Amino acid sequence: MIKICMTLLAITLTVGSSFAETWKEDLEKGAATTEQNHLNVPFAKPTNWKTPYTTPGNWPVFENRGPIDRSPPDKSSKVLVMGTGDPTPNPFRHGPAMAVIVNGHPYFVDCGEGWWRALAHSVLAQSAIDLASVFALPNLKYMFLTHLHEDHTVGLPSFISNPYKFGAGGDKKVFGPTGVDKMIMHINAAWSLDRHEMAQGSIVRSPDGSTAVGIPVWPGTATDGRKIFEDDNVYVEAFPTKHGFLEHTYAYRFTTKPDGRVFAFGGDGTYSEGLSAAAKSADILFVEGITRKNVKFATWGGDTEEEKVRVIGAYHMFPERLKKVYDESGVKSIVLVHVQNYNNPENFDRLGVLNEMIDEGIENILLAQDGDLY
Repeated sequence: MIKICMTLLAITLTVGSSFAETWKEDLEKGAATTEQNHLNVPFAKPTNWKTPYTTPGNWPVFENRGPIDRSPPDKSSKVLVMGTGDPTPNPFRHGPAMAVIVNGHPYFVDCGEGWWRALAHSVLAQSAIDLASVFALPNLKYMFLTHLHEDHTVGLPSFISNPYKFGAGGDKKVFGPTGVDKMIMHINAAWSLDRHEMAQGSIVRSPDGSTAVGIPVWPGTATDGRKIFEDDNVYVEAFPTKHGFLEHTYAYRFTTKPDGRVFAFGGDGTYSEGLSAAAKSADILFVEGITRKNVKFATWGGDTEEEKVRVIGAYHMFPERLKKVYDESGVKSIVLVHVQNYNNPENFDRLGVLNEMIDEGIENILLAQDGDLY
C-alpha cells in the first residue's frame, strides 16, 4: 500500500492534479474489481525468477487492478483493449488485441494469443457498453494486423473458425503487411478439416464464413499515410513503422465518423516518422513500451546490458523514443499496451514503465489492463 501511494504521489507531482486524480480514482476502482475476481488464484513464489515463465511481470501478486471504463461518456466511439500481453507467457494477460467500436460494430487490431477468449473476458468484465451485442458473431468481420509476428497473429485461426462453428456466415477480411494473403491462405488450408467436417459431416451446413481473405497493405505506403479501408463508420489509414528487421510493418489511424475521434495504433516497434505521422493530433495513441532503466533484467536479448540495449532497442520502444513521438505528433494522450516491464522481485512495480515514461516528460499517459475501455 505504501508503494502504491508513493507512486500516486509521484504521478501527482508530474502530470498535474486533475489527470492524477483521475488516475488515482481509476486505480481504486480497478483494485476493488480485481480483489473480487482474477487475483484469487494460487501462487507459488519461484526460486528462480529469471526464466520467461517466472519473471516477476507474470506474478499475479503484481496485478494491481481489473478492467475499468476510461472512455469519455459524451463520445459514442470507443476502443476496447482486449489483450495487453507480450511474448512472455503471462497467464493473466491475453495476447495483443484491440477493437475500435463504432455504431455497435467492432474493427479489430492485432490478433494475439487467446483472442477468442479475450472477447469473452471483456464481455464478462466490462459493463460500460453491451459488448455481447457488439461482438455478435456476424459482426466479427474485419481485422487489421500491424505486423506478422507470431504473437500478434496466432489468434487468427480462432478469429476465422470459431464464429463459423457457432453459426456465423460471411468470410472475414484481414488487412496487413505483404505476406498476409499467404498467411491466411495457409490458415484456411491448415484448418480445412474443421470446415469440411461441419459442411459435410453431422451438421451439414454451408461453408460460408469458414474462411478469411488476406488483403496486403501495399509496400509503397507513404510516410504521411494512405487510405486502406472505409465504410459508414470508420476511415482507416496505414503508415510504415520500424520493428526489428521486418521489411513491412504498419501503424493504423482510425478516424471515426459519428464523433470524429481519432485513434492511432502503433503495434510493436521503435521510433519512426511514420508512427509520428499516424499519431498526429490523434485523441489516443495505443503503443508499446519497454523499460530502459531495468532492461538488464530482460529474459532475452543477450547476456550483457549493452547487448540487450542494442538488440531489444531495434525492436521496441524505450521511453526517450516515445517522448520523440509524443513531441512530434502532438497526440493528446497515450495508452501503453504490450508493455515489457522487467525488474527483480524486490523492486518490481507494475507501474514501472509508466513511471519511466512520465519521468521522460510524457504527460497524459496511462497503462492499460485487459478489458479497459477508452
